[in-house]
Amino acid sequence: MTAATLEEIAAYASMPIQIEKAIERLSEAQLQHTPAEGEWSIHEVLIHLADSEAVGYWRLRKTLAERDSVLALYDEEAWSKSLYYRQQDSILALRLFSDLRAANASLFKFLPAEAWELTSIHAERGKMSLYEIFRMYVEHGEIHLQQIERLKA
Repeated sequence: MTAATLEEIAAYASMPIQIEKAIERLSEAQLQHTPAEGEWSIHEVLIHLADSEAVGYWRLRKTLAERDSVLALYDEEAWSKSLYYRQQDSILALRLFSDLRAANASLFKFLPAEAWELTSIHAERGKMSLYEIFRMYVEHGEIHLQQIERLKA
């Protein structure tokens, strides 16, 4: 049985702090810089992290509450264009990302080991356990932190 460890939960919860440290001292021009046509700026990555985390918050909780439910997909490119990522407030987005992660991390600490084996159906990835969904969001944060570091360079 695979259950998240306290260390994994702490890593999940600490990602917003790592992102904040990565962007401190960056000017608005640096945050808004788009490296190439069709690529996101750091600012847009921050907005995406909040939106993705809102979806993840829902997916994780839906898996806990509704056994073998279907997890909806979303088109992140459509969201970035239709939801005005370049104009949204990145400070609010980072706060939302942090609050959603903190709320889930708090919940995760109460879960018995068997809860991590509960499953839902991801429309693209198929049947996934709560632990696998959790790991997907841990990795998602890490990928975007690395992206921010590359964009800073």
